[in-house]
Amino acid sequence: MSIKVKMASLGLICLLTFASGCVELAMLYHGKTVSNAPVVALQEGSAITGRWETFDLVVNYQYAKKGDSLEFSAKAALSEHYKMTYDKLTEMRVFIFFLDKDSRVLETASFADTWSSNTRDTQDISQSYVTPPGTSEFSFGYSGQVRDGKSTDNFYKLPLGN
Repeated sequence: MSIKVKMASLGLICLLTFASGCVELAMLYHGKTVSNAPVVALQEGSAITGRWETFDLVVNYQYAKKGDSLEFSAKAALSEHYKMTYDKLTEMRVFIFFLDKDSRVLETASFADTWSSNTRDTQDISQSYVTPPGTSEFSFGYSGQVRDGKSTDNFYKLPLGN
């Protein structure tokens, strides 16, 4: 089976899962280990800044953590590869994963549901969360699709293994 067919199948499965309401977003990927994306250790305090980056996505973030309260602001953008190769972003979902000390997902939350259709746009994000007990790290995950006049490309980075 080709990689594009596999990715399209994964996207369809995710879409059907969300549409059917079978799995609550918070429990999506629960217990899975984030091993294929950067993981960030959470620190108490305000104005903690950083950069989370994969081949597909760059998130420059700032957060403030006090107890179980977490305030995030970020600028997210597709990587240069997608900006130079494709014109249109047809789908994009970004999640934040709250992780335990072993990088296992305790809870999943939406990070960016609304995204511009232009691959070159930067997205401003501001979110507040209550972290679940045992959270010591976080990571992001995403699934998206880009298009130009001739071709379509699907991409994702999600914790799919245990």
